[in-house]
Amino acid sequence: MAEAMNRVAGECPDLESIAAYLDNRLGERERARITEHLASCSDCYFVLSESAQALRSAEPPRTTIADRVRESFNRWHEVFSVPRVRWASAGAALATVAVVWLVVGSDRLMPGRRANVELQALVTAVGTDRTIEGRLTGGFAYGPLRGPVRAGVAVPTSVAPDVQIAAAHGEKALAALNTPEALHAMGLASLVVGDLDRAIPMFERAVAQPSPNPQFLTDLAAAYLARAARENRHQDLDKALAAADRAVKSNPTLAEAVFNRALALDRLSLTDEARTAWQDYLNVDDTSGWADEARAHLQGRRR
Repeated sequence: MAEAMNRVAGECPDLESIAAYLDNRLGERERARITEHLASCSDCYFVLSESAQALRSAEPPRTTIADRVRESFNRWHEVFSVPRVRWASAGAALATVAVVWLVVGSDRLMPGRRANVELQALVTAVGTDRTIEGRLTGGFAYGPLRGPVRAGVAVPTSVAPDVQIAAAHGEKALAALNTPEALHAMGLASLVVGDLDRAIPMFERAVAQPSPNPQFLTDLAAAYLARAARENRHQDLDKALAAADRAVKSNPTLAEAVFNRALALDRLSLTDEARTAWQDYLNVDDTSGWADEARAHLQGRRR
């Protein structure tokens, strides 16, 4: 195997190193170095994200991980209309276009637009890999809850490399901004990688407005629910219900808010209120995977 990392500070890793990163063939030190680089280099991040998505969707895989990275690099050429270079010089080409993209691309985005771009990249990376019971806004797809929910026990869950990179990239891009939108996006980035103690203060700052965005309140409720499950903190259930109540009052048709309100009532063992809340959810959404979960909760409450 080629050298795991280019050793020159600031130099892009070669494509074989990115393939090794995706294939979990790097040592901890090399992985940490590539993670740090990918969080700051838009072009290497593009290649990594494209490769990870292709590998995730391949059923059954017909090519090697290295082949997928090469395909993603070729797609990068097409997107940015860059002349093809030899495989050995790919890292240098990525470094060059990184400068162009950072100057004429991302820096021109308005703060709100930049937060939305980073959020959508995170949504794409997460896909259906769901690690918390509550619903998140922003277009996250439905997926079955991964791992058990145990009150008072922190259950470790692995985070896919592309999710880690999307989260790190988003935080780095938005760190200098202090808008509610940026705080919300950074909160989501921390939440999906399991850092609840960082996510919750971000959300709390995002909703510290006279008329907070109901989506931000909804995601704060989801974070409180996750921490209540992990640490057996009853007060977080009360906080989750309060945040979800505010979100629903502001937007009664926001499905994610209605779901989180019902879940909070359920976790608080408020049987009658929970039953009504789950039915309220089905009045908003009766066809998705989330609706199936609502029916299961409702059925349990009818026993």
